[in-house]
Formats: sequence, structure tokens, C-alpha cells
Amino acid sequence: MDGSATKPLGVALVLLDRNAPPGVAHGAAHLAQWIADDPRVELVSVDRVPAPRVQGVVPRLMRAEARLHRPGAPRPLPSPVGGAPDVVVDLTGAQAFAGQTPRFGVWRLSAHAPGAGFAAIASGAGVTEVVLTAERSGQATPIERAIYGTKPLAGLNAAFIGEKSVQLVCRALAELNLTGDLPAPDVPNSSLPATARSDVGSGPESAPERAGLLRYAALVAPRLAARFGGKLGRLAGRRRPAFALRICKGGPLDFDPTRGVTLRPPAGHFWADPFLHVAGGAPYLFYEDYDGSVGRGLLKVARLDCDRLVELGSPIASDDHLSYPFVFAADGEIWMIPETVASRRIEIWRAVEFPLHWERVGTALDGYAAADSVVMCHNGAWWLFTNISNDSFGDHCAELHLFRADGPDLRRLEPHPLNPVVVDSTRARGAGRVWAEGGRLYRASQNSSHGVYGWGLNVMEITRLDGTGYAERRAREITPLTVPGLQACHHMDFAQGRVVIDLRTDDGA
Repeated sequence: MDGSATKPLGVALVLLDRNAPPGVAHGAAHLAQWIADDPRVELVSVDRVPAPRVQGVVPRLMRAEARLHRPGAPRPLPSPVGGAPDVVVDLTGAQAFAGQTPRFGVWRLSAHAPGAGFAAIASGAGVTEVVLTAERSGQATPIERAIYGTKPLAGLNAAFIGEKSVQLVCRALAELNLTGDLPAPDVPNSSLPATARSDVGSGPESAPERAGLLRYAALVAPRLAARFGGKLGRLAGRRRPAFALRICKGGPLDFDPTRGVTLRPPAGHFWADPFLHVAGGAPYLFYEDYDGSVGRGLLKVARLDCDRLVELGSPIASDDHLSYPFVFAADGEIWMIPETVASRRIEIWRAVEFPLHWERVGTALDGYAAADSVVMCHNGAWWLFTNISNDSFGDHCAELHLFRADGPDLRRLEPHPLNPVVVDSTRARGAGRVWAEGGRLYRASQNSSHGVYGWGLNVMEITRLDGTGYAERRAREITPLTVPGLQACHHMDFAQGRVVIDLRTDDGA
């Protein structure tokens, strides 16, 4: 934590009463607890105002849809300490705060405005944008923004963004503590194609109370058909194309995903999350083998003989789901960090006899649901990149968290002061390792938008990585919009002039 501020920032919350929408109520509880636990800020007051009456058939239906997600009751709010606020956070969506504006303004989230979550459905957008504004002297200025994958129903979408987006407030407060000034919002870089940018809903939310029931049904029908059509097809005996692996020539910045050798899993399986490691001059491929008969992922390792897999076995056995076997070399040893999110911890393994025999040498972030973790050393400093779910939806696709580590075994971790350093479902989740090339730093990331987990793949150039800041820009992306016939592609790794990706295509190849 940064210690530059001599006094914690005082935060006042303005909340709706117990009739608040479910997502907003859980988001407010999470924010209040974060403020109470973080020494950089303190909760000075909590004011509650009555929730406005819900009018119109579609808004009432959206409230009912939100209750399809059953997160349980939100946690009780901690007791405020009293005092004058430096920031007022108004989560009512109704501009309910009427007192004297504090020095850093009144902050509001567009996710809590009336009708939030509806515009993305009405426009058919694959993502939903949320903006955090600070109002001072009657002027509202954007200070943070986030992009989330759109849910199939407007009510679920509203609950999702209402809960998730409070992370923007946490990050803005952390940056205010660090710099003494309001942050400037992150915006998509110019390398993001216009077709993807146009999916981001902009402008005020379309008023759902003006939408008739039949019009609303027509809006959500395509999303529901896409979401449940595959399930009905599988019940009727039709099998969805499985994720397969494809080996392509080239490097991560120039390979052609349409040209390569496709390695197909057996029936009832899919293969994903490939990681390559070269030992003794031979390339080894570690990957997830999801077995539909047991309903969980297993880890497998194979030797690559030209473009053919020579399967060797399972490097790690577990009764829990395993995936994302990140393998790397450091300090004269070979290490693995598999995804063990079901165990709510990160596990660090070391090879005893490569590639099949490993021992667990430690754990990190015990009690946290952390997914798709990788580590790397940059300018003598070790960093852990991971995706943590802090919400009742169990979403790991929208937030990238960064930690300074003391080495590859992750014995001591220091959270980055601006965590989550990325809040964006189109680029936050990891999709492979972090690497240096041509004097620049890159990481592979997923695009989980359009209602599809792992819809696309990015190469992000990291333009800043240090103890007080993080920034990145898209250098490349591979999506169904850019690759004909592609349904999804969400992971890559490379070695010896070859790139291995996982993908799902229209023809199942």
C-alpha cells in the first residue's frame, strides 16, 4: 500500500434503502467493506434514501430477471467513523446527494442509473460500458471506465454491472490517494478495430419504461437463442464443435491463425490452454484435457514430434478441475502454476523429474479465487498477473490484478496499489505468458465479450509496469470479426518458431 497520504481519504456513501436492486446492494456492500479494510481510505458516513418506485412493465421484468441470480443477502455494512468527507460516492443512480460538494466531488456510476443494462440489449452490443464520473461545480467529468461482456437479459446485465463496477470506485480512490488528483479514464487504443469499438454502448441508457413487452422480447430473443440453442442441440444429440489445438508457423505477432496443423481431441473431450516448454532441445506441450464424462479438466503433457503429439501422461493429478498449466524456467528449475481456482488458492509446483513428476512447493493468495496466473521477471522484479473474482457472479474475465513477488515461488506478494489494473472484459483475462520481444513487453489476453467465454485473443503491449502504474495497448487481436469461420480462440503460446493456439471453428476443425 502506498503511504504517501498523511491522512486517509474520507468517503461518504449515499445508498438506496433496502429496496435497492440486487446488484447495486451487493456492490455497495463490497465497496463499503473495501473502504473499511483499506488504510488509505475511511468510511465517514452512510446515508440512505428511499428507492424510487419502479414503473413500467419492462423495468419490473428487469427486476424479476435480476433475481434469477441468487447471491444471497449482502454483507452488513461496517460502521462509519464520522468526519467530513473528501469524496461522496452516490450509488443511488438518482443524484440523491444534496449537501455541500467535497473537494474531490460527488462520484456516480452509470451502472446505477435508471435503466442501466438496457441499452446494450437494445443495441445488440456485445459489451456494456460503465463510466464513473466526478461532479464538481456542476460539471460531471469521467474519471474511470470499464467494459463488461453483456448478459443475455437486461435485468441480469444490470445486476452484473451494478455489482462489478464498484471496482472502478476502489481503483479511483487508490489513484487519488497515490497522486492527489482525480484519474483520467482509460480509453480504447486506436489499434482496436472500429467494428469492435462500435459494440460499446455509448450515450444515455435507452429508457426501458418506453419499451413494450413485445419489443423487449424481440430484443432478448436472439441472445437467449444463442445462449440456449446450443444446450437444446446437445440434448437433441448435436455436438458443439470442441476446442482443439492448432500449430502455426511464426511468432505471436505475425502468425496466421488460419494456416496450421489442427490437433483434434477425442469425442467428449476438448483441449485448451496450451503452454510450450523446451527442454533438452525438445518441445513439450502442456494443456488442459477437459473430459466431459467426469465434468472437469485434467492436465496432460505431450512431446511435439514435428506437428504430431506424442502423449506422455498427466503431470499432476487432482480430484478438482485443473487447467492453464503455465510452465516456465527460473533459478535453474522448471516450475508450473496450474489454475486451481476450485481450491481457492494459487499452487506453485516444481519439476522433480521433467516432464511427468512434480512436487508442490507452496501456495499463494490462499482464500482467493484466482484464475489464469502467470509470473515473469522484468528489470529484476518479479510480477504475478492473475484474474481474481470479487463478485457473486464468479466472473474472472473482467479484472486483471497485479502483484510484486519476491521470486518464482511467490512466498511474499505485494498488491499493486491500483488493483485491479485493468477492468475490461475484452482484454483483462490472461491467455498465455508475458514476454519481452524487440525491447518491448507483451502479454496474451482474452476477449470474453459477445456472450462467449474466450471469444477472442489479444496480444497486449505493456507500456508501463512499475510500482505505481500500469498501462497497456492492443498490438494484435484475433476474433470471429477478423478471422472468417472462427467461433472462439482464447489462448496461445510459442517456441522454436511455432505458435500453438486453442480455437473453435464453424467446421469443427
